[in-house]
Amino acid sequence: MLTERLHKRQAEKEELETQLAIENNKKICLSEAQILAFLDYVCEMPFDDFNKRRAIINLFVQSIYLYDDHFTLIINASKKPLSIDNIPLDDIEEAFEGENTETEGCSSLMTPAPQL
Repeated sequence: MLTERLHKRQAEKEELETQLAIENNKKICLSEAQILAFLDYVCEMPFDDFNKRRAIINLFVQSIYLYDDHFTLIINASKKPLSIDNIPLDDIEEAFEGENTETEGCSSLMTPAPQL
């Protein structure tokens, strides 16, 4: 009976080690140079490129929680995510409708800031 339990535990251990090896092979390890090269690549893409916008969102936005009158944005800022809470939807809608008086007289043209 003891031998049977020992064999069963050994089989479980081997299966767990196999699963662990499979998961470890899925892990992606990037060097600092590879990350910088990718960020440079994204920065060089045209400002209005849909793929650039998608890449930036995928990199920096962890999650968005949308409520009836506000939303919360959680971004990848460093080792710990940064939460920006209670962003009012009315202010966002006004800005897009052009009703916000703070932007009166401003150009609607958008250009990327020059790289330094």
